[in-house]
Amino acid sequence: MGTKEHADLVLSRGNVLTVNSQNRRAEAVAIKDGRLLRVGTTREVSETVGKDTLQKNIDGMTVVPGFIESHNHTLMFGINQRGVDLSRVRSITEMIRVLKERAVRQEPGTWVVGAGYNQFELVEKRHPTRWDLDKVNTSHPILIKHTSAHGRVVNSRGLALAGITKDTPSPEGGRVVKEDGTGEPTGVLFQFPAMNLVDRLLPALSNEELVEALRKANQILLSQGITTALDAGTNMFDLPTYLSAFRNAVDRKVLQVRHTLAIRSDAVLNLDEHENELSHLEEKLLALGIRPGAGDELLRIGPFKFIPDGAISTATAATYEPYGADPDHQSTGELMISPDALIDVARAAHGLGYQLMVHAIGDRAIDQAIEAVEQALRHTPRSNARPRIEHCVMVTPQALRKMARLEIVAVVQPAFLWGLGDNWMGQLGRERAMRLKPLRTFLDHQVMMAFSSDRPVVNGAPLLGIHTAVNQKTMNGNDYAPEEKLSIEEALRCYTINGAYAAFEDHNRGSIEVGKLADLVFLAEDLTNVPAERIKDIEVVATMVGGKIVYGSL
Repeated sequence: MGTKEHADLVLSRGNVLTVNSQNRRAEAVAIKDGRLLRVGTTREVSETVGKDTLQKNIDGMTVVPGFIESHNHTLMFGINQRGVDLSRVRSITEMIRVLKERAVRQEPGTWVVGAGYNQFELVEKRHPTRWDLDKVNTSHPILIKHTSAHGRVVNSRGLALAGITKDTPSPEGGRVVKEDGTGEPTGVLFQFPAMNLVDRLLPALSNEELVEALRKANQILLSQGITTALDAGTNMFDLPTYLSAFRNAVDRKVLQVRHTLAIRSDAVLNLDEHENELSHLEEKLLALGIRPGAGDELLRIGPFKFIPDGAISTATAATYEPYGADPDHQSTGELMISPDALIDVARAAHGLGYQLMVHAIGDRAIDQAIEAVEQALRHTPRSNARPRIEHCVMVTPQALRKMARLEIVAVVQPAFLWGLGDNWMGQLGRERAMRLKPLRTFLDHQVMMAFSSDRPVVNGAPLLGIHTAVNQKTMNGNDYAPEEKLSIEEALRCYTINGAYAAFEDHNRGSIEVGKLADLVFLAEDLTNVPAERIKDIEVVATMVGGKIVYGSL
């Protein structure tokens, strides 16, 4: 007879939600070398106890698989911790006050940066302008970021440094907002081509500063039970700087949340000249050490990402019908990538073996994302490609049917409804807004759905995302399409095993099953057995990655 394996750690007498295919519950788990050795009753798991096994009675505590954040911006979120938090300000007057408090602590002439404002949460119900920010002072250039990450506001000094005047045209795919009548720039910039006119002037951060930003983000993610995350990329840095920051943070063990990194198409290609550059795409990626799936269980290369449109909250999402809270300034949004370029580059990336990942919020952008995916799959047939559409907010019934047929994964953010739902109702009107982010409808159409937050766009706590999917209410208490509610079990799957599937990691994580990584979250209460309105308030007691407690204690 073979020698029986003994566990390093046994946790017993718990309430273990395995999220396996039968949604079975267990009492205990045994862990060896960072993986699950046994899952079952306390008696069954006790068979793995040896003389060196550490045993812990967790006394009925609820255990769930580590939450998987399928789309966020970890590095950007960490960097935002350096700036002024505007997510809680409720008026432009208050915004000016908190920015003044920061400005007096900085050297004159240095950039004052704030992030997270939402115009619909301000009493004025509008974007601030350069003239508002000029009230902070005129000795600092000032830049504030909209919560959607698709808008900026800059004061007069910042505009002057960027050379933006009344004669500056809006770049292709972006918008420099100007005052009616005078044509003067208001300081409001929408979409990356316009925002980059100013973003490029911000001082570069050192590798040490980027690693510190990841450390801060890591602590917050772990405190919310997140053990795996996909960083959806940033255009704030060149690709080598971005990759180096993550690698160094992992090597120095300050980033313990497992990460997959999306490669943004605009980081390796000039999309306006894509036809000339595609022949060198593979060579360029390999020169940077990038290939599909490269890396390990802590950090690896993931999908190839495209960002055709913007956000509903800034009226930059690409739609067929105009929208916007101001009836005199309605928009159908902007496409930052032409449909032909999207198809060509998607074909090339898919042909090189990359998973396709397309940001698409408006119905026009979603249809073009589906068309690009379909063309890529037709050009280079490959089973189990798991293409993804991120956000997928304004999806039509026809688009849903195509997504199901093409096996496209919808990576959605239920907490958008919590943080932005009231904004959407203002931009679109209640009737039109109620058709957005149809969670129940995705599942009814057999579309694989994974949950995420797009942090720092909204609060990234997975329990808040689950809470929103189950309750379908905004943070102001308004009902939002209650017919689209999910069960708690369905929402939990979207934040665990479905997220693992979306990243080709379902063999390795996402459920509590023998052989998988021992990435676990310990909750003070059973989320399936509390009033639905209390799910977001459940305490994360501890978070485990690879069999080690990295947040809290047991």
